[in-house]
Amino acid sequence: MIKKTLLFIFHAHVPYIRHTDEYEPLEANQLYEMMLYGLLPFLRLCSRLDADAVPFKCALVISPLLCEMLKSPFCQERYCAYLNRQIAFAQQELQRAAGYPREKTLQRYLDFLTLSREDFSVLYKKDILSGIHCFAAKGYIELLATSATPCFFPFYQNMPEALTMQIEQGLSSFRNDFGTVPAGFWLPSMGYNTGLDTILKSYGIDYTVLESQSFLFADHPPVNGIFSAAMGENGLSFLGKDGTACADVAHPETGFYLHSDYLDTDRDAGFELDEQSLAPLFDVKKGRRTTGFCYCRRGGAEYDIAAGVRQAEKDAEQFIANRDAVLTEAADVLDTEPVCSVSVLPLSFLGKTWVEGMSWLESVFRKLALRQDMQCALPVDYLKHVRRIQSITPFYASDLPSGYADELINSSNDWMFPRIQKATERMIDLAGRFPDDQGLKERMLNLAAKELLLAQSTDWPLMADAQISAEYAAVQYEEHLAVFTDVYESLGSVSIGTDRLIKREKEYPIFSEMNYRFFIRSHDKKLRLK
Repeated sequence: MIKKTLLFIFHAHVPYIRHTDEYEPLEANQLYEMMLYGLLPFLRLCSRLDADAVPFKCALVISPLLCEMLKSPFCQERYCAYLNRQIAFAQQELQRAAGYPREKTLQRYLDFLTLSREDFSVLYKKDILSGIHCFAAKGYIELLATSATPCFFPFYQNMPEALTMQIEQGLSSFRNDFGTVPAGFWLPSMGYNTGLDTILKSYGIDYTVLESQSFLFADHPPVNGIFSAAMGENGLSFLGKDGTACADVAHPETGFYLHSDYLDTDRDAGFELDEQSLAPLFDVKKGRRTTGFCYCRRGGAEYDIAAGVRQAEKDAEQFIANRDAVLTEAADVLDTEPVCSVSVLPLSFLGKTWVEGMSWLESVFRKLALRQDMQCALPVDYLKHVRRIQSITPFYASDLPSGYADELINSSNDWMFPRIQKATERMIDLAGRFPDDQGLKERMLNLAAKELLLAQSTDWPLMADAQISAEYAAVQYEEHLAVFTDVYESLGSVSIGTDRLIKREKEYPIFSEMNYRFFIRSHDKKLRLK
């Protein structure tokens, strides 16, 4: 293996938001935008590189909740309707812009949307995961598993049953979605605490990815820092995120994406156009929302597509030069090889926040392919070539802006976790009281487990913290807990309402293979799960 290695790990997740009523809430757009700006452009990037025989490598995490929605015929049809609305709006705006400078930008939007519809409906036959399967099978992409929902693991370190349930269901969903056994496991928010390595290793997981301070603040800090893999006492390998590499790209004040030639995605037409113009997309009287249509560059003038692409190529050159300088110095002074830099980025950032991000990534891969002294690699392949792996007891940390969990428990959301903690305790109790039940009662217990997992999601406190869709987050959180409590009380009174059960199963048709018994206390589990 070449001495200097770049590892790219992209993660994709959206909250499980599924409403069957005609008027969808604003929050449902998160799924459609992930598909439109994240997954489909990423697949097109992969196709172009594959066609040109460019040996790119990267790792990808797609959350089970996102996979469930991508597979859902209901969500697929809703996405088609969303695309049709976007295309109709683009056609309308293109007519209005005829003869004006933004006509070229609008034509680009229309072409982009039309291609996305063609790719989704014809090329992938509405099955985006099939495209991911294809490039993973060719060895370009390594898929990492993750928990059932984005549960912050350190909050449950005294409830191993909760962690077991999240991991079990996450791995089960991964096997169903991708048909393989993962080597790596993605910790939601990269939240790590002591003891997680033991649990993950017991499931056959080889490695996970940690925030840089988990490395640097560890007991006996590793001599090679984040530039080489480390290993815990139980044999689980750790990769440390290169915070400097990620900051080059996405720092909120100095990141590449802020260059004046790039599209200003903060200035959206949804907040500038009049009510009549926006009518094909949404009713302004019910609140404005983003449309994805932006016309200005961050420097303030009309957007120039060609200038944006040129700048993306320059930033790709700068990114590689920065990594080359850092890794060259590391290789000279550290007692290890090969040295590595791990870049961890949300997939949606590269397509939506930074529209030119996919062009940047493609340019990075193409430029790396021409070098003899530096390469990109799959994490699993890199780990095979680490000669002197360092020992480490990682420090508690996360990749949230605070570095820990300040965003998850504060004055905006501190009412959430105590209630979910109590519900988790009740679920563990239920599993112990009804370990062998079948039929209707088993379905009720599985429903309770599913609702609890959804309530454990960090999506809700993060929405509340950011004051983005805070009211919606509170309603969803309360709804999941209310259904759980309903099941809990019904089982306590031996009164089970089949109508409510069937209705809820239809509303949330996920985790069909759910097994509530993984909530049984650890010392009893071996007797029950055979």
